[in-house]
Amino acid sequence: IERWSPEPEVASSSPASPTICFSFNIKDITMAMPLKKKIPLIFIVIAVLYFLLSYHIIIIGGGMRLLKKSTFTLEYTVFSTKDKSNKTILAIDTLREDGIGDLLIEEGLMTEDEEIQILEILDAEGYKPDKPF
Repeated sequence: IERWSPEPEVASSSPASPTICFSFNIKDITMAMPLKKKIPLIFIVIAVLYFLLSYHIIIIGGGMRLLKKSTFTLEYTVFSTKDKSNKTILAIDTLREDGIGDLLIEEGLMTEDEEIQILEILDAEGYKPDKPF
């Protein structure tokens, strides 16, 4: 049975300071693993992928909130509200349909009246970033 172990390769950009690099090959790692260790690893990878397909990770201020996606997709999996106006955030169809407006209201970044006003403007005119309210 061969065991996998990374062997350092010396890559020198200059003769005075050699740099040690490790070459990793996923195929070598997984081939060396016994089946008992592969199965839990496969379940973990599947669970992480399912989570990423199912939830938006919304970064608001210094915190993080999860927002359930309406469809399995990787669109806007991680989204930061930093330096974005409420109009810009609500203009994103995917996030608006999944309920980011309610999340902004819960966080105190917007009132219900502001949300209604923004949604009316977006319905009537579409999103125009250069045009203020």
